[in-house]
Amino acid sequence: MKKMISALTLTAGLLLGAQANAVIIDASTVIPDENILLNFNGLDWVYAGPIATEEWGPGNIEAPEYRADEGWRYATQTEWDLRPDWTDFIIGGAAVDAVAGFSDHSVYRFASEYWGNFNHIDLSDAAEGRLTNGYDIGSLYEVYETWYVRDARITTPVPESSTIILFGLGLLGLVFTRRKHSK
Repeated sequence: MKKMISALTLTAGLLLGAQANAVIIDASTVIPDENILLNFNGLDWVYAGPIATEEWGPGNIEAPEYRADEGWRYATQTEWDLRPDWTDFIIGGAAVDAVAGFSDHSVYRFASEYWGNFNHIDLSDAAEGRLTNGYDIGSLYEVYETWYVRDARITTPVPESSTIILFGLGLLGLVFTRRKHSK
């Protein structure tokens, strides 16, 4: 019986340890748009993780330079003053409670595994205002949640085929009108 309890304890410890020590997703893998709050007051916001930048040592939460190719950076004070609320990261009006250890990507936008060795965030900290830009706003030593920004990547939508057809017909009309007037 003791051996069985020891084996169960060891297995549970290994499973919990694996959960807490997730592996960071390499910077060459772009963060999916689904994990980002896009174009909020002209900025894209990413919920990077449950602690401040390198609060518990290197690699826990990387600085925004880790993903500089994607344009991520620290928010300025002016940008921070216009930041979203933690509820703005909710997807599609889902019911989300402010809890510690939240890890459901289907109802909430966050990207902790792209910035560090976490696979969760602590919504209770965000709901209570314990947030940092990871550099000079908020605490860097009291387990504050980290948010980064980048200039919004507004994409120009591809015109529908009917728009292209109408444009083409308009051009043809101009050509025929010019020919008619030139005769």
